[in-house]
Amino acid sequence: MTKQKDQFLAARISILGALILFIISAVVGIAVDSITLILDASASLVILATGFLMRFSIKKVHAPPDDLYNFGYHKYESLTVVIQNVLIVATCAISIKFAIQDIVHADDVHSYSLPAIATFFSGVLGIFILFYLKVIARKTDSQMIRAASLHWLSDTVLSFGICVGFLFGMFMQNMGYARILPYIDPVMSILLALFFILFTLKAGTYDLFELLDAAPRESIRGKIKTVIDLYRPKSFGVHRLRARKAGKKIFIDVCFLVRDNLTINQIEELAESFERDLKTHLPDSDVVVYFKSRQPKGSDEK
Repeated sequence: MTKQKDQFLAARISILGALILFIISAVVGIAVDSITLILDASASLVILATGFLMRFSIKKVHAPPDDLYNFGYHKYESLTVVIQNVLIVATCAISIKFAIQDIVHADDVHSYSLPAIATFFSGVLGIFILFYLKVIARKTDSQMIRAASLHWLSDTVLSFGICVGFLFGMFMQNMGYARILPYIDPVMSILLALFFILFTLKAGTYDLFELLDAAPRESIRGKIKTVIDLYRPKSFGVHRLRARKAGKKIFIDVCFLVRDNLTINQIEELAESFERDLKTHLPDSDVVVYFKSRQPKGSDEK
């Protein structure tokens, strides 16, 4: 219950921080006619929207399995992260489109000093929220909070990057290079949007695979294999091994091939011992162990 409260508090702080940054970026962006600040505001709006989705998902993830969801609601974590990533990529793509329009029809921003101040403040606020979310993610081992911290990291980098860009614009303006000034804002927007897209795709690919029931990461598969190898001598072999991950939960399905002379009690003891040892390596695992007395014709022993 304490972990759930920490996650709810992290979601509320993320929502509040995103709301503050959205208001600052949107107001200043509209005031100075900056497509880059509108991109920053859109990114904050996405974090705000997914913050509410995260609150809903936290309730679902902690709900017990029922007749409709026999394996629980753990995949709500992966679904939330995937939706968040899709929204961010879509926002960046739209921003690139408007930035290209600004390059074709060049129009300089009205001021550089005000956006520089606003984005510097946004970056500082983002640092505090980022570190807080990282602490909560480690404490609760929450995939959603961890993903939220990654997006706050990218948003913070975006804010400081925009700040540097506007400071560069101020410098060029003071140096008298008026011709290139209209292109600084849209070019900066395109570069930062591409960074955002690549960062999001790299960070979110595994969550999509997890949602599609791909096998867990190599580190998790290695732990499963280590325990199975300990039990191979106690059985005839392994007929089948399947594993999938949903949020923090890992579902493992193992079929051992056993000798015909093993008793029911020996088989039960083998299953209980295997499950107990596996949970020492993967505490959040849900293990199903079953047995075959011999290897079916045509199947390959692993």
